[in-house]
Amino acid sequence: MAGWREQKRKSLGDIHETFEIPAVYLTHAAGTPVRVNVRLHKAQINQQNKDGDFGQAATLLDLTNRIIFPQTVVPKVFHNAYVIFGNSEAYRTGPSKPEREGYLWAEVSEVSQADLTTFLGTIDTSGPIWEGIVS
Repeated sequence: MAGWREQKRKSLGDIHETFEIPAVYLTHAAGTPVRVNVRLHKAQINQQNKDGDFGQAATLLDLTNRIIFPQTVVPKVFHNAYVIFGNSEAYRTGPSKPEREGYLWAEVSEVSQADLTTFLGTIDTSGPIWEGIVS
């Protein structure tokens, strides 16, 4: 019988496969694009909370956006790398956590539409890696 760590690792793998989103990971404009399947966790903050009001603190779910990468595809998440989901959605990576159960967690911030359009104009988005991501 498998131990609880193996069961937990398998369960996390099942969750990742269920909620994965295809994307392209790019460390910088001249870098090599890598096709990845990641999980995106958007910050969900209860709008009832006011600044300095911690009476509803239990309703705070996530304070930051983050993306979870499988370590088998991305062994290290670089700071300020791009994770591109399409022509209109991309994120830049920030601080990351060490590997946990085969996955890497990185805090991310959204890239504005103007910055994304400019960035995509400077790189070569042809090839099979970009298929289905950028049109």
